[in-house]
Amino acid sequence: MKVLDNDQIIGEVNQTSYTITPQFSHNFGMVIRRGFTKSLSLETGINYITRRYKLSITDLDSSFSGTSDFRFVGYEIPLQGLVYIKLGEQLYMNASTGVSLDFYPSDIATGEPYFFHQTIRNGWIQTAFLSNVGFELRTRKSGYFYLGASFHRPFKAIANTDVLYKGHNHDDIFSTKLNGNYFTVDLRYFFHEDPERKSKSKKKK
Repeated sequence: MKVLDNDQIIGEVNQTSYTITPQFSHNFGMVIRRGFTKSLSLETGINYITRRYKLSITDLDSSFSGTSDFRFVGYEIPLQGLVYIKLGEQLYMNASTGVSLDFYPSDIATGEPYFFHQTIRNGWIQTAFLSNVGFELRTRKSGYFYLGASFHRPFKAIANTDVLYKGHNHDDIFSTKLNGNYFTVDLRYFFHEDPERKSKSKKKK
């Protein structure tokens, strides 16, 4: 489960104000973890994310205002190094950092009689910085239960947004960039896996 940060985009063109507000969004996927030692692991997987935004337009000349929603879909492949700290018999704390390879399959466009909007990606493959901290309860038979928080920051703006407003006496174009930063609340479950048994080699006489 993921929540976008509250970084509004506000602009004005010819007495017409534009506001793009990030909304509650979601992310789900699969995580694979590979342990090297008792305190160090590597984590990867694939996630599907839907970024949701609300576009508000207010024409100060005519006292007109309108809103519309749009969403921007992407896929993420994270690669992180994890460090564990044991807090109790079954309770662990971990912190991780790494990068994410982000994929954006298509551009988007929306419209109403009074405006036309388009968001054009800055490339269908992009990269981002990724950091995470959380706690997990490890049970011997039921698997691992995890609660944490993450920060995802692309190294550049993920897309460019243009809004064409069809006013009463004028047409305006508002342009901006979508940064795509977000904070997260992470709920995860890891399936139980029996430890590997070491085989002993027998020597023949």
